[in-house]
Amino acid sequence: MVTNSDFNFATNETVTLELPFSEHMEELRQRIFHIFWIVLLLTSIAFFEVKILVKILELPVSNVKFFQLSPGEYFVSTVKISFYTGLLFSSPFAMGQIILFLLPGLTKKRNKSYFTVTTKFIMSFRFWVNFFILCFNSGRFKLFLNL
Repeated sequence: MVTNSDFNFATNETVTLELPFSEHMEELRQRIFHIFWIVLLLTSIAFFEVKILVKILELPVSNVKFFQLSPGEYFVSTVKISFYTGLLFSSPFAMGQIILFLLPGLTKKRNKSYFTVTTKFIMSFRFWVNFFILCFNSGRFKLFLNL
């Protein structure tokens, strides 16, 4: 029976997998394409349901309506509204893709600090989004229009 000493699996230590630069770039390209398609999908959904979004944006002020000063201005406004809505709702997915790309390359100590910073960033982002929604959908916004 022929044995090979290179395949001694009983004393195998932890294996570190290192990818070449080209595979890192391929993974980054795939993640960027995933983010792009999610942003495009959510933007197109928001574009088809833009009337609901326009009504939500018109809620804080009752005497202001969207109107167009030049041909196509309302269309450009709806494209902007749908793009920003798609970008807002796809930002958690994009953040997750960035985290999944960066985490394997970090040490355990930096991994813990990165998790802490990321958690604080997400909590801060959600707080400020909720704060601005509360401010702009309440009567406080009307105060600024009357000044």
